[in-house]
Amino acid sequence: MSQTGTSKLAPGMLIAVPSLVDPFFAKTVILLVDNDTEGSYGVVLNRLAPVDMGTLLGGAGLSAPVGLREDPVWWGGPVQPEAGMVLYLEEDDLPAYEPFLTIAPGLRVSWSMELLQDISSGAGPSIYSLFLGRASWSPGQLEGELQEGSWLPVDLDRGLLFGRTGDESWDKALQRLGVHPQDITSGSPAQA
Repeated sequence: MSQTGTSKLAPGMLIAVPSLVDPFFAKTVILLVDNDTEGSYGVVLNRLAPVDMGTLLGGAGLSAPVGLREDPVWWGGPVQPEAGMVLYLEEDDLPAYEPFLTIAPGLRVSWSMELLQDISSGAGPSIYSLFLGRASWSPGQLEGELQEGSWLPVDLDRGLLFGRTGDESWDKALQRLGVHPQDITSGSPAQA
């Protein structure tokens, strides 16, 4: 069954402020998938998991084509690190891959084993990222962190979703806001 995200924050992105020193979230960019009265969740876009695609697929009993074996798998966050989620762009010839969530037009996440099988056989989406784990907040927790200035909430930026690693994605996200890390204090761009 398809679903759609439900809040003004989601779909959107969270950029960690430079002063955020939490070992899980320092210098991260998070795709916020959903935010409602039951809490919030998303995936860290710029942290590599300690496993590559070949190892992950092999652990699921699937084989990976040679060109796919060394592709990255991303660390989505500390919650349920054994659970996978695929973020992908919709394509006309792809099945629905139930269950899925439409984040924004043309952009979905799915937990489908069929999707993982199609990726391993080369029949899946051409643009995707696979995440292990997720970032999650209990009701009101994310809003509290936003008030404390830990995150900069920004609109969904598709240019930051696929293929950036490490601090490059975080730097790029801040540049797109027109600020530099040293200009940000307490979660707000410095005032002129």
